[in-house]
Amino acid sequence: MESFLTTMKRIRRILAPESGQEIAEAAFVLPLFFLFLGGILWFGRAFNIYATVNRAAREAAQAAAAPTCGSCGNAFSNATNIQNNVVNPILRAAHLDPTLVKNFALQNVVLNPSSTPTVNGVSVSLGYPYNFTLNGMSCCPLVLKPIATNITITAKAEARKEE
Repeated sequence: MESFLTTMKRIRRILAPESGQEIAEAAFVLPLFFLFLGGILWFGRAFNIYATVNRAAREAAQAAAAPTCGSCGNAFSNATNIQNNVVNPILRAAHLDPTLVKNFALQNVVLNPSSTPTVNGVSVSLGYPYNFTLNGMSCCPLVLKPIATNITITAKAEARKEE
């Protein structure tokens, strides 16, 4: 008889109505979880753009430092040619819009100005905008309002000229 009573008490405890504590905890934790997950996605995309822009700058510097044709008098590519044939395909491969590139510059530089013999090279710098958008609340009347922060991700690379 005693085992039957303990079994019934267990069943009654299992079937007893809950107090709603789990719902309150979920209402508190789930928005924080989704905010954290959204932050991971936003910063992950920003890091992806950063890596792509740096790769484009490195590849552009290497392409600008190498002569285009050894039998043609060792001519070097100009900035427009480097941007169209090196930078833009890298950006398109990462699903970035090449028309948004800011401040693309290709310059001839001296890589070791204080020592001899001097080493000539090229420097490539460029920037790409990243729009960080978050919905924020404004008061009176209570509405959701987008908060946009524009960040320009910049990259610079240098390469020694092959002469």
